[in-house]
Amino acid sequence: MISPNNKWLIHTLLVGLIPILTRLLSWATTTTGTVDPLATVDFITLGLVMHVSILNETAHIPTLDNASKTLLNSISTVFIATYGALYAVATIGEHNAELINVSAVLTGSVGLCAVSTTLGFILFQHFSVRSSA
Repeated sequence: MISPNNKWLIHTLLVGLIPILTRLLSWATTTTGTVDPLATVDFITLGLVMHVSILNETAHIPTLDNASKTLLNSISTVFIATYGALYAVATIGEHNAELINVSAVLTGSVGLCAVSTTLGFILFQHFSVRSSA
């Protein structure tokens, strides 16, 4: 049986993956070179969805003390601000590709998104273990 925390994480990932999966479907069904298979903004969206969900869930975890809530909220806020900055850089890169190394921004956003997803997994696995104990 899937725990409520795991259900939350699965739903969050599914919603966050919609832009990535839609782009991959578009890429697979269009002529070569029309649509890029990966885009920075899609990974930024997944990261933002993860951290907004973490912010929401920390407010509803009764076993979490105030210091831990503050720490998790601060971490998520830093990630959200970083994703905002990455979005601005990606937008500049779309309008003037000479100013920005687009592949480096894409690689950075994929890496940051992987960190965010891992943080979400660790966080909610930890709380599913604590709430069942």
